[in-house]
Amino acid sequence: MKSNKSFNTEKSKRKMKQQVRYLKMNLILILLFSAFQLGFSQVQNTDNKVQKLDADLKVKIIEEIVGLIEEKYVFTDDAKKITNYMQEKQKEKAYDHITTLQGFIREITKDLRAVNNDAHLGLGTRRGSFKTGVSPEEMFKTIYLKRAPFQNYGFKKVDRLLGNVGCIVLDEFSYVEMDGENVGGETARAVMKVISNSYALIIDLRDNFGGREEMALLLLDYFFEKPTHILTNQYRGRKDKQIRTKGEHAEGRLDEIPLYVLTSRHTISGGEMFAYVLKNRKRATIIGEKTRGAAHRTHLFSLQSAKIDIAIPVGTTIDPVTGTDWEGKGVEPDIAVSSGMAMDVAYKKALEEIMQGDVDEMERNEIEWTLMEVEANVNPIILDESSLQEYVGVFGERKSTLEKGALIYQREGQTVYELAPMSKDIFSFVDKGMFYVRIRFGRNELETIDKMILIYDTGQKREYSKTNDR
Repeated sequence: MKSNKSFNTEKSKRKMKQQVRYLKMNLILILLFSAFQLGFSQVQNTDNKVQKLDADLKVKIIEEIVGLIEEKYVFTDDAKKITNYMQEKQKEKAYDHITTLQGFIREITKDLRAVNNDAHLGLGTRRGSFKTGVSPEEMFKTIYLKRAPFQNYGFKKVDRLLGNVGCIVLDEFSYVEMDGENVGGETARAVMKVISNSYALIIDLRDNFGGREEMALLLLDYFFEKPTHILTNQYRGRKDKQIRTKGEHAEGRLDEIPLYVLTSRHTISGGEMFAYVLKNRKRATIIGEKTRGAAHRTHLFSLQSAKIDIAIPVGTTIDPVTGTDWEGKGVEPDIAVSSGMAMDVAYKKALEEIMQGDVDEMERNEIEWTLMEVEANVNPIILDESSLQEYVGVFGERKSTLEKGALIYQREGQTVYELAPMSKDIFSFVDKGMFYVRIRFGRNELETIDKMILIYDTGQKREYSKTNDR
């Protein structure tokens, strides 16, 4: 049986993962609806860096932006507030000092978002043509199709953790199909099949930046037994469209097992929608940090007056339970912890809930064994040299000694091992080869150490009484 020591290294890896993620984020986001919310305007080309702006051109650009927002922005009241604000800024000559296109783009984007903090609204250098509008994903299908298999269509990790807890690390919602051809759909269905026997499931959305609605709906369908109205899409000038699960997927007990969704401040757009739906129906426990707060649906329009594209939210998604979306508010977690602690906290909750159910002796042994480690991750303990001294002694053929501030275990004539505290009186072996055994020190009625107990991952225990101190 293999121990889940991978969780001990997760926190150190996340920092490196974030750095890699930011390097590729701009390109990835352009593929999907959330293209502008993390700074599409930061993407530059050589011509635009040096292009100069005169006063007349800036007036034309602002007039065109104002006109598009008045016509296209999803909420007419907000559209009016945004355009009024922009016109006031222009009257105040707030942009007179700007001479480059890129500087103008940055300043205008900041002011566009100042009214209602809409992270989907913003400018970028030319990505489309002079047509009335073009969808970012249409322009980048070729790039996407090359990248998506390498990223496993967003499914970064699929695992069965000890205690029969399923785990899916999902960083994006891929296309299910493209031009009639299957893209990520088969992978998604295979993933759900793999974890269908789980007693609980953790879905990690801490680095999820959104993506395709159809993939999110495909996955959500597994978690609802009956067809359920989960969202209503609203577009300006169009009839509202209800989004429902179909209740067609019958993989294991996924529609009834405990669900835990991990979130962070990096969870945006479709990742937020996924968490929002499950939270509001009390179908999942959300653990981690409040999400970014980007709910609007964006379309890209090319300006006629300059080499600029503008992303304008043309729709939004309303949850019928709350009657609103998560724009500007984010999704509040049910259990608020740092994103780095979210996995361990969720894992602990999942194991504890499973333990309350109908588990046999073998299952109980595995869960109890795993809980020891998860508890140590959630509530780490540090023992100084004076505290460790209490555990020093001889226990039959075995002894524990203190060397250079570390507790050492040795069976007579055999290998020396360093021990690491997991909790009071329980120690694990630092050597990964000893993953299957731990040591618990027992106490007598006077609360002094009087025995050493070797605990195995099979549930077996071997007890050795203390004979003398060394």
